[in-house]
Amino acid sequence: MANRQGTDALGPQKSFVIEMRARRETAGLSRYKLAERLGCSPQWPGKVETFEKLPSEGLADDLDTFFATGGTFRRLWEQMVEARRLGLISNGFRPLVEAEKEAKRIVIYDPLLVTGLVQTEAFATHMFSVGARPDKAAELLAIRMERQEILGKAESPWLFILSHERVIRGIPDEFREEQCKRMLDLMGDPKVCIQLIPEGAPVYHPGGCQLLGFDDGTNVAYIDVIRSAALSAAESEWLIRSIMEGK
Repeated sequence: MANRQGTDALGPQKSFVIEMRARRETAGLSRYKLAERLGCSPQWPGKVETFEKLPSEGLADDLDTFFATGGTFRRLWEQMVEARRLGLISNGFRPLVEAEKEAKRIVIYDPLLVTGLVQTEAFATHMFSVGARPDKAAELLAIRMERQEILGKAESPWLFILSHERVIRGIPDEFREEQCKRMLDLMGDPKVCIQLIPEGAPVYHPGGCQLLGFDDGTNVAYIDVIRSAALSAAESEWLIRSIMEGK
C-alpha cells in the first residue's frame, strides 16, 4: 500500500476509490476499458483502485466528464488533498494553524528560528529541504505560505514577535538580506511589532511559545517579563537593518 501520508487522508481517498469503482462497474467497464475511454495508461485505474497510486487532479476531472457527475470526483480529490496536507501537520500544531485564522492578536516568542509567519519563501524552502523528501517539502512550504496569508487580510491580526539578535545573525548569508527586508517591510505596518533581544540580555527561557488573543482579551503574563529585556521596536528595526547591511 503506497502513498499514505497519514491516516487522515485515507477517508477521502477511500471514498474516491469506492465511487470510481461503483460507477465503472455500473457502466459495465473493466479497468482496462475505462482506461481506454479516458485515454490513460491501462494500469492507471487499477493502481488507483488498489491504493497503489493516489488519484490525480486530471483523473478526477476526466472521471467527472466521462460519468457526468457534476464535480463529484473533483470535490473528493480536493478533500483528499486537504486531508493529506493537514496530515503533515503534527496533531498538537493543527489547532494553532486553524485558530490563527480567527485570532485578533498573535504573540510569538521564538528564541531559535525566524518564526514561520514571517519567513520568506526562499528561506522556508531551504529549511524544509533539510531532511525532507521533495514532495513533502513542497507541501509543507505551501502550508507555511498559506498561513502567512492572514497578514494580508483587510482585518489582519495584531502581530507581536520577540526574537533574539543571534537568530537574525544566524540566517544563512544567501537568505539574510531578503529575510531582513521582509521583516523591515512588515514593521512598516502599524499592526506589526518585532522586537529583538540583544546578545547578553539576561533572558534564559529555554523554549518558544505562541499566544493567540481573541475577543475575550486573554493574556499570558510571562511574555511581558521577556519583553522587558528586549530592545524597543525602533531599536530592533535599527539592529535588523544593520545586520542586513553586514554590520
